Amino acid sequence: MPLWLAIVLPALPLQLAARALDTDAPLAVVEGPAQRLQVSFCNDAARRAGITPGSKLAAAQALAGNLIAVERKAERERDALAELAGWAYQFSAAVVVRNDGLLLEAGGSRRLFGGRAQLNREVATQLAGLGYHAAFGEAATPQAAWWLAQARAQGQEIASPASVEELPAALAPLPLALLGWPADAVDTLHALGLRRLHDLLQLPRDGINRRFGTELLAEVDRALGRLPDPQVAFEPPQRFFAALELPADVVETAQLMFPAQRLLRSLEGFLRGRGAGTTELLFEARHNPRRTVARPPTAIALALAAPERDASRLARLLAERLDRLRLPEPAVALSLTVARLQPFAAASESFLPPAPDAQAGLDWLRLAETLHARLGSARVFQLQAVDDHRPEHAWRALPIAVDTTHHIAPAHAATQRPLLLMTQPQPLPGRSGDEPPRYGGALRLVAGPERIEAGWWDLASPAFGQPRGAVARDYFVARNPKGQTLWIYRDLAAPRGWFLHGFFA
Repeated sequence: MPLWLAIVLPALPLQLAARALDTDAPLAVVEGPAQRLQVSFCNDAARRAGITPGSKLAAAQALAGNLIAVERKAERERDALAELAGWAYQFSAAVVVRNDGLLLEAGGSRRLFGGRAQLNREVATQLAGLGYHAAFGEAATPQAAWWLAQARAQGQEIASPASVEELPAALAPLPLALLGWPADAVDTLHALGLRRLHDLLQLPRDGINRRFGTELLAEVDRALGRLPDPQVAFEPPQRFFAALELPADVVETAQLMFPAQRLLRSLEGFLRGRGAGTTELLFEARHNPRRTVARPPTAIALALAAPERDASRLARLLAERLDRLRLPEPAVALSLTVARLQPFAAASESFLPPAPDAQAGLDWLRLAETLHARLGSARVFQLQAVDDHRPEHAWRALPIAVDTTHHIAPAHAATQRPLLLMTQPQPLPGRSGDEPPRYGGALRLVAGPERIEAGWWDLASPAFGQPRGAVARDYFVARNPKGQTLWIYRDLAAPRGWFLHGFFA
């Protein structure tokens, strides 16, 4: 049986302003002409100070000197609902965006979450983590669920109908003023003594249709399941972008953690809905555009060694990065962009303890990501083997967050290779090119030769500070009287000199 879950966000503009704040200061959302701004919404702290919706902004500021006033923007509300729809995709593949909330077809996913009650608790808990509070409605039709949620947002407690047959009795007590109908139609119905949906349904249909048009009762029929009610499903984007405007200027980077956690929780829901993770996150702290000299946004990049979506773990890495960052100017907004989604494989739970190798790999990834967050890309990187026989060109440095993490592996050579390779081969003293050289004493050759002749195709292009080109060498493993094991080679070109190229552990 289909089951629709309606999520209504009361006073959405006020919630959007408050979710970026970690304070109980008086807050008001204002709108209107620039010289006559009025309060549209205000929080409890502002009401306690005597501010009410409809108050002039100047009067409200006189009542509360620490009042935070945020101008209402319709595009901000649209963007927030689209962001929420992407987050809600983890609960349902059919998400519908309404003016001040969402509709989810949850009939197919309630068993996955352990039933209706558990699903509702999970949605409410995650919404609270995003900084929202909502009213919920459940019914077999989308319109009935929406009306029930609207009623509960107004404080009315109405039981959820368990089937289509129970819809007429469940919807009958609903006030007509809560159904979203045109105000003039509701006023006329009130003048006729009709207050609730039950009163309307007692009248002859023909008379209502002649007086108010057919759409009024058609909407009631859709809510009762008598007419089909197709919905336009939300299509999640291929990338994630979310932004929070900060009601007050932020000077310290530590103050960015609170809004950043909101964004990361939204990202986690979005990635869960797509069955994806990511290795590249870009935060941008936007500065005041009204400054005399415009300053570009401050970029805060996070790179991971493996796809991740856990908001708590990402927040810990971000905190490491913010500890070493200073804002050049106060920030007025914070955004998060994830341009590339990658397949995500969640770690499976087991009754048995994890294998030592698996735990070591996980620890290495976490250590690499933490160091990268602290020190940045210039100081933390990983190595990748390159198909080149010349030892100095058989590797390259890559950022820690690369798509090839799962198949990067050290080269498996047929002969021994040292752990430490010198950036520039060092000439070794010797009496002649045909005699063993000296390094900490006379060297004794214990393995070799291994001949490497390669690079004829590569013409003097610099790499890692070295000229590239053809090489012809015989490599040996040598040991000196001090017990050191070295990797040396003899150049096959005249004068056939000896060179030190690496050290074995």
